[in-house]
Amino acid sequence: MNKSALSARVREKYYLYEQAVQSPEVHVKWFHDTYRELRGKKPLQLREDFCGTFSLSTEWVKFAPKNRALGLDLDPEPLAYGKATHLARLTAEQKKRVQILRKNVISKTGPTSDIAIACNFSFCTFRDRETLLNYFRSVRQSLKSDGVFMLDLVGGPGM
Repeated sequence: MNKSALSARVREKYYLYEQAVQSPEVHVKWFHDTYRELRGKKPLQLREDFCGTFSLSTEWVKFAPKNRALGLDLDPEPLAYGKATHLARLTAEQKKRVQILRKNVISKTGPTSDIAIACNFSFCTFRDRETLLNYFRSVRQSLKSDGVFMLDLVGGPGM
């Protein structure tokens, strides 16, 4: 779906959301630096759960030429916005390093990731302990043995 196929209301909604709670350049640098501080090496593979417009995934692949990203979300509307807006801005080579799936985050995925992220309190949709535990287990199975899972309870820079 191209940008012109999205309604003005949809474009505005996701644009304003991103302006309110996301700072992709800040977040990606923080994810990278935190992993490097904890593990003593550079992370390459990112799994972005509840990725929505997946601006973090696209920023991740722009951050370093070997970085790869996998984004998971069930909602087709923000995914369409992300494809028309963020994916469209990447070079052909960068696009090859981004995989976006309309898939439940309670899914084991491959390749295993160095970092898995769930930002802007998205994981709070899991209201019962069993579902939350199943989610955490699936993320753990999708991480490398020295992988790091980062949860963000509040959106915006400096949080």
